[in-house]
Amino acid sequence: MASALVAFFVGNTIWELATFIVVSGILVILTRPLANKISGEQTRKINVDEIIGKHALVLEDINNKAGTGIIKVNGDTWRAFSNDDEIVIKKGEYVKILQVEGAHVVVEKIDQGV
Repeated sequence: MASALVAFFVGNTIWELATFIVVSGILVILTRPLANKISGEQTRKINVDEIIGKHALVLEDINNKAGTGIIKVNGDTWRAFSNDDEIVIKKGEYVKILQVEGAHVVVEKIDQGV
């Protein structure tokens, strides 16, 4: 709409393009909070240090050699690797989180009774 007005009054294609880019950028910035509010999705910040030492449920077998492993802790899913390359931790077992390395965690198997 703004570009159409510029085209009508100015008639220069460069000004039309510049107007389109500026107005589009402003609209994206202004409508993002509204779109987030309407969608109902909320981002949740987590403190990665708070999960160290916690117990987590294994959702996918943790096998370092195969490069597989997913756990769930505090409602979040994480890529997981075992601290022992020789063992496979089965789905449904519990692990203890030893450390966070970027987007994945290093875990150790714990007894089911713990």
